[in-house]
Amino acid sequence: MYTSEEKICLLFGAAGVPSSKFFETRNLFDCAEELTVNLGKNVSAEKILQSNYSDIKDGIKNNRFDKIIDELNAHDAVAVTWYSADYPEQLRTIDDPPYVLFCKGDTSLLSSDCLAVVGTRKVSSYGRRVAKDFSAILCEYFTIVSGLAYGVDSVAHETTLEENGKTIAVLGGGILNVYPATNQGLADRIVANEGLLVSEYGLTAPPFAYRFPHRNRIVSGLSKGVLVCQAPAKSGTNSTVELALEQGRDVFSVPGEIYDPGFWGSNALIKSLQAACVTTPRDIVDFYGLDVTPHEKQVYQMSIDEQKIVNALTVGGQLSFDELIAQTGISPADMNFLLANLELRSIIAKSAGNSYRLYGGVE
Repeated sequence: MYTSEEKICLLFGAAGVPSSKFFETRNLFDCAEELTVNLGKNVSAEKILQSNYSDIKDGIKNNRFDKIIDELNAHDAVAVTWYSADYPEQLRTIDDPPYVLFCKGDTSLLSSDCLAVVGTRKVSSYGRRVAKDFSAILCEYFTIVSGLAYGVDSVAHETTLEENGKTIAVLGGGILNVYPATNQGLADRIVANEGLLVSEYGLTAPPFAYRFPHRNRIVSGLSKGVLVCQAPAKSGTNSTVELALEQGRDVFSVPGEIYDPGFWGSNALIKSLQAACVTTPRDIVDFYGLDVTPHEKQVYQMSIDEQKIVNALTVGGQLSFDELIAQTGISPADMNFLLANLELRSIIAKSAGNSYRLYGGVE
């Protein structure tokens, strides 16, 4: 059952009324009942709501609250509002807090210890490895929050699910209008695995471009800290970081190659001291003083030729295909097979220019 106050939130949220306008309008009245009776006669409310005024007034007149609730129930969704007992306390402290969260999944995650994992949509192979390896460990300690976008977001959600962790996806459109549409399957898996989809917009609200930077305040607001896996100089990730700093959240960044534009934003955060430099998930676990559970790693029995390659990379650092052949005496055909096998098992990593190095940086 939703209270009168919560029903007002549902109506305003479904109409797309911004948070600032909701609270300004709500404060004109002593209670929800007075708002429903007198909104249509209040000039100040009309000035505040502007284009939303007629829609809200009609919604009250036609008792649209019940229709919204029926739609929520039909899709196994719920709404958590500013007036709900389970509204997350960490969001109450941020500027411009959402007054309604339309949710599908386990809403208890809203009040769990969360960590945001964010980064560029155009993620590199290195950035992908960072997002995957950090998320795989950190999901043991935190609910992983991200935005269900391409790139780092998707890797963070997918990896958390693979590790049987919990994840929250904060959408820039309605929870029944997943964007990008190709991530609908991922969204379904998040819900099926007791994760959570969240949006402050109505169930089928379109994912307008301006809504994505705005939703980032919820990504950071729900979280104790924000981990930047990869960000160029100009990136939507930067807005999340700015909001996190304003909200007093911790910011962490994984360094990247200094000549790679895809990491100029990440490295700038570290250089400017806006973010703590982290090179292993253990850095974040230690930062929060959490108990560290020894992580069992799968042990592979390497062949003699595989061991030769590993030994060469241990001494030489990063070596090209031809340099590995010269140092190991392995034929090109066999080398191709061995390198692919070692890379598949995350023992080595391929870098630019057909060169290879040992897979490092993660404990």
